[in-house]
Amino acid sequence: MTITTGRPLGKDGEPADAPALELDADGPATRLLRESPYPLASSPAAELWSVITQYPERDGSSDPAMVVWASPDSMELPPHVHPYDSEYFRTLRGEVTLVVDDERHHLSPGEDITIDPGQSHFFRNNTDDYVAFYTETPSIRPIEVQFTFFGMDHDGVFSRDDSYSEPDLFQGLLMSEYLHERTRITSIPFPVQRILWATFGRFAKSTGREAVDTAYLNNEFWEETVEQPEF
Repeated sequence: MTITTGRPLGKDGEPADAPALELDADGPATRLLRESPYPLASSPAAELWSVITQYPERDGSSDPAMVVWASPDSMELPPHVHPYDSEYFRTLRGEVTLVVDDERHHLSPGEDITIDPGQSHFFRNNTDDYVAFYTETPSIRPIEVQFTFFGMDHDGVFSRDDSYSEPDLFQGLLMSEYLHERTRITSIPFPVQRILWATFGRFAKSTGREAVDTAYLNNEFWEETVEQPEF
């Protein structure tokens, strides 16, 4: 059975006409969502959904962790490295493609991989269906950045007409600077990023922009903004 959920909620509390998540009702990703004390979050523009499953600062768990769902039309996040940490991935639904140092790994449900420190990596959905995976991140910062990006998308921060949109250059620079001690974007040489942080990034901060907004880490925001599944 399929559960359709995860659509943005309008001011009246009703789901909007926007990308929806199709959950496999009996699948392992849905089980983790059902068991999580945290709500489902989304980025309509990126067609990505996520739920935090472990948040050490709040629940005393060992490592930050989350489940991510991607539609067939989902945004491809930039390649990055963790200089000092490993990262664990396990596919829960469909076939997830992880590109590690330019080598493609096609992971079916139940298959996993640990990315070693210094290995450039990113994921993509090369299928015609939804995919889902579980990941344990090196720190809570990637989750903070992802949920801020998701929340800003819902709030229309990146568009002029309140439509859904992916992060712009300024927000991307602020987020990459916030992450850089333990997560570095590899698509732009690091020395160039440092120059951009000191110029465009400084300008973004002067306008009041921040890399992370903790309001988007509150359960209440997502319960009021994204359609939650009824189990």
